[in-house]
Amino acid sequence: MSESAQSLTAKNRPVISELTDVSVTHLAARREMRTSLDDVARSTFGVALPATPRVVEAPGVMIVWAGPDQWLVMQQRGDKADIFAELAKTFNGLASVVDVSDSRAIFRVAASRPSDALVRSMGIDLDDSVFRPGDVAITHVSHLGVMVWRLPDATGYDFACPRTYSRDFLDWLGKI
Repeated sequence: MSESAQSLTAKNRPVISELTDVSVTHLAARREMRTSLDDVARSTFGVALPATPRVVEAPGVMIVWAGPDQWLVMQQRGDKADIFAELAKTFNGLASVVDVSDSRAIFRVAASRPSDALVRSMGIDLDDSVFRPGDVAITHVSHLGVMVWRLPDATGYDFACPRTYSRDFLDWLGKI
């Protein structure tokens, strides 16, 4: 995933950046279509949709569990045609497909371990033995609803928040 040129850096602080060139599509399995949806996802992406709070990666795509039978599919926009239209066609009849790219801001905190300030501010246990690479949590941070996932390669954490609160969330992130 590409990152914007604007990153927050400071001595002894993690690098924080907004992922700006990503398409974010919400998939919600239709009733009794989960197995078929998984089959199509596996043939399309090369991986199954996570059934638990996990994130999986495949070439060019990150799939984040967003609740029971719901996922965020993140792909780099680049010069690709309409990614959402492709996914809507691929999963037609199997899932509700909604482009949420403009309604979500995705921030990356590049740090192999969370800072003490992040640990104290989150309502979840970020210890390595509990929140492992690839784990996902839906929680509140500074009174804002967010999704957080640890990157599968353990190099950082991504946060998804409503774009309307992205400035407030970024201000909070800058303090960790």
